[in-house]
Amino acid sequence: MSNETVVSGLPVAQGRARSVSVLLIGCVLVYGLLEAMILPALSLIQQGIGATPAQAGWIISAMALAGGVATPVVGRLADVRDRRVVFLGVLAIVCAGIALAGLASSVAVFAVGQGLQGVGIGLVPLAVGIVRDTEPPEKLRRTNGLLVGGMAVANAGGVLLAGPILAVLSYPWLYWIALMVLVPLMVLAVLVMPSYPPAVRGRVDWTGAVLLGIGLVALLLGVTFVASTGWTSAPVLGLGAVAVVALAVFVAVERRVVEPLVDLRLGGRTVTIVHVTAFAAGVASTVLMIAVPTIVAAPAATGYGLGSTPVVTGLIMFPLGVLGAIVSPLAGRLERLVGSRTVMVLSGVLFLVAGLVMVAGRSDAVVLAVGAGLVGVGVGLGLTQGVNIIALTLPADRVASVSGVAYVLRAVGQAVGAQVAATVMALELTPGTQLPSWNAITWAFLGASAVGAVVAAASFGLPARLASSR
Repeated sequence: MSNETVVSGLPVAQGRARSVSVLLIGCVLVYGLLEAMILPALSLIQQGIGATPAQAGWIISAMALAGGVATPVVGRLADVRDRRVVFLGVLAIVCAGIALAGLASSVAVFAVGQGLQGVGIGLVPLAVGIVRDTEPPEKLRRTNGLLVGGMAVANAGGVLLAGPILAVLSYPWLYWIALMVLVPLMVLAVLVMPSYPPAVRGRVDWTGAVLLGIGLVALLLGVTFVASTGWTSAPVLGLGAVAVVALAVFVAVERRVVEPLVDLRLGGRTVTIVHVTAFAAGVASTVLMIAVPTIVAAPAATGYGLGSTPVVTGLIMFPLGVLGAIVSPLAGRLERLVGSRTVMVLSGVLFLVAGLVMVAGRSDAVVLAVGAGLVGVGVGLGLTQGVNIIALTLPADRVASVSGVAYVLRAVGQAVGAQVAATVMALELTPGTQLPSWNAITWAFLGASAVGAVVAAASFGLPARLASSR
């Protein structure tokens, strides 16, 4: 069977397996591009649907909130149902959301469209589960790297692509262009993708899903209130308490039910470290995305500002996506050379060094771009290796759901990182302005470095080499 791979007990030609992998990468890439292109278009969208600045923030948050709730459920469905059916269902929901957002003329309709698109955040962990079924271990690492790297380069490239598109077309075309690519990909999936029936059919723990949903929504909503009301305000503290209680009950329930939504007993310390790394990747990359535009836009009189345009911001940030995309497929090869533990430690060290480089860069665009590139390499290596650890060491019927939790934690890290960075940078302002002082920005970068140090230290708890369950 040198030219076949086994899918749910049935041989599948490697040519078809390769086609499926390319299809998965294409869907992830298009989704990531759309997600990134929405941010530069936010002011145009706000005008088009008649949203206030506060409403504009909420409608963008709708995608993250929906994704945070839907991703673990999508992952579990992919573990206990035919993954082809789940994949096509997620794509259909995303396409419906894209069409609704493109047609929307009101805040409510647009928010619903964004929420439906948020279900697509589960595409990467869902794709990881499908790759686990179609690719042999030696190719699985590379394909997982392409999935993670594709999302990274899409997030960076989307910011650059949005400007030229919006210069000649109205913002709904961002949605129509994505739809014109995704619909043919969905048709191709119907024709090419084989069935992936689970080895053992199980059930979805809907009680756990509701508890996790309440906890995540309360946490993310609480974080969004920080900028306007402060960390000690009643909404933030109240929602934080709800999140803590709901997530604590969720953990207790998941440890007792026979078929949990997320099996917290699987993987032990190894999976915990993967989840810590995913959270750290979200924090580190978001601190960068908050601080760099501030540095670029600030006038030279502040002592650190470049006094430049968003185009320069995009150029500085671009290495984050490009280098992340380049190194992600190489994570498996690096792991074979130096071991799983060393790759994860290196990821944390890169976050740590990137923060220090940013501090040293101050008003030097080239040095800031180097720091962004280091974050990209750290995210690419850490997320890809984490996905590989999950895919190669856990049972097949848990790969998608556990991968989904990692991506949820990355989203939570992004939300927390954004608010923490914004809060720290607001603590000390440059005299006579509403801009943060360089000292405040320095503390934000050092915070990202500290997160990297935690990842590096925790990663020493990993086994030196992966022991595959396959």
